[in-house]
Amino acid sequence: MKLALLNAAPFRAIHVAALALCAIFLPWSTAFLSMAQMLLVLNWLVEGAARGDLRGRFRQGFLSAPVAVFLSFLVLHVLGLLWTVDMRWGTDLVRILLPVLTFGVVLAGAPPLNEREFRTVLLFGAWSAVASTLFCACFSGAGRGDYRSLSMFISHIRLVLLLCLAIVVFVWDLRKAVRWVRVAEMLAMVWCLYFINRLGSIQGYFILLLICGIMVWRRSALWRPILRWSLRTGMVVLPLVVVLPLLRELRIRTAPPPQDLHARYPRSAGGEPYAHDLRDPQQVNGHYVWTHIAWNELRRTWLRRSERSLDSPDDRGHPMWSTAVRYMASKGLTKDSVGVMTLTEEDVRAIERGVPDHLDGRRSMLRERMEEVLFELQVYGDKGLASGHSVAMRLEFWRTGLAIARNHLATGVGTGDTQRAFDVQYVAMGSSLAPEWHLRAHNQYITLLISFGVLGLLWSLFSWWWPAWRMGAWRDPLFIAWAVVFGVSCLTDDTIETQAGATVFALYYTLLVFASPQNRPIAPAGTAPVVV
Repeated sequence: MKLALLNAAPFRAIHVAALALCAIFLPWSTAFLSMAQMLLVLNWLVEGAARGDLRGRFRQGFLSAPVAVFLSFLVLHVLGLLWTVDMRWGTDLVRILLPVLTFGVVLAGAPPLNEREFRTVLLFGAWSAVASTLFCACFSGAGRGDYRSLSMFISHIRLVLLLCLAIVVFVWDLRKAVRWVRVAEMLAMVWCLYFINRLGSIQGYFILLLICGIMVWRRSALWRPILRWSLRTGMVVLPLVVVLPLLRELRIRTAPPPQDLHARYPRSAGGEPYAHDLRDPQQVNGHYVWTHIAWNELRRTWLRRSERSLDSPDDRGHPMWSTAVRYMASKGLTKDSVGVMTLTEEDVRAIERGVPDHLDGRRSMLRERMEEVLFELQVYGDKGLASGHSVAMRLEFWRTGLAIARNHLATGVGTGDTQRAFDVQYVAMGSSLAPEWHLRAHNQYITLLISFGVLGLLWSLFSWWWPAWRMGAWRDPLFIAWAVVFGVSCLTDDTIETQAGATVFALYYTLLVFASPQNRPIAPAGTAPVVV
């Protein structure tokens, strides 16, 4: 017995180290991430061969009910190749999803981690995410607002998910850590929040607020009824209190200008008739952009302030007349000789650089991002234009994707034909998106519906939910928090269709469901628990 334990120790150490390396490399390198996964699989196979229980490991890793249901998600994608035309795309997606097989089989076919091992893997992953953002902040060279370049190694969207998960892990670990570690973890959480703000991620803050709300709701179950129901009522009402003003603001910003502007403001101070576009609701800081414009005065007077014509491009490649009109509107100025002469030298230089709002750089990145989203929705709602605007394009992606899904509700288009279906549908709908933006759904649920039909979508959701329920993971706040992170991310992105996204899903799902030291299968009444 002692010899067996001695022989098992190195394999166990490599098993935990490989898992930790997977968590560490996630925000850094997909190449090293793949090598860590290969080390995990190789160690599992060699240990099974050395101990003579390889057959039992495969049986446990493939045939136990929770694992089999989880792996069926990958099997569904393999079966979807049967009615796929674009096999290259389909087989590439199956390859991307191989972490489902790797982590599902290995972690289900190995003994669960103990508390120390489990904590080690989670903390290495959390601190690695923090370290990657520190590196990016120092060496990315990204300017303010350039949130895509700020994330150097993986998509900024995936990085936000890892930062949200890091905050959850640090909060979970606070009770276990010694004092100086707790201080470090609290500082790391503040940094994560700062970096999420630098990335301008509205979704990141929404995820964290939703997790906080769920945890407080669960915690209130221990309170006296009057306190519990008072809190829960407040939690239901509060989102309405927040959302209604936002809807009101959106309605105001999408309302057309007053229809009597021509009568009230017919001419500029220089006597030129004003151009008022009474159909365009575009606003900046509450001021209409395309009203009070005297084009001749604007162009003539601008040359007194700048050596560059308004008909030339600004430093960002946009027509300078458009930037100037938006900038002057942001200050509440008329777009005429008086407005141009009111501009400071700093304002003129900002317009030449392509800055469309005089408050640009003076607000938090989160506020900047919210303003950008509102502007996108204004343009999309008024003109149907979405190209180059991430939120507006997603609305167009979803509209197109749902149109495809309605035509393929039974079996979908297959694993590899989603892009082909979108290409055809964009043309059929006459979409305003430029050809380079003819992308897929950016919504994992819609993508699954398009690929496999209604039954395929429902089975996919079942393969995510049931194994966790069967193993008791839905009782674990840590898993619930991860499920919120993953579930919300699937609303705005095809999360599992990149290697980093698929690994975030497969690694943390299997770690929290199959390898967690506290999860045990929920056995039906009158039966013995299933041993995993």
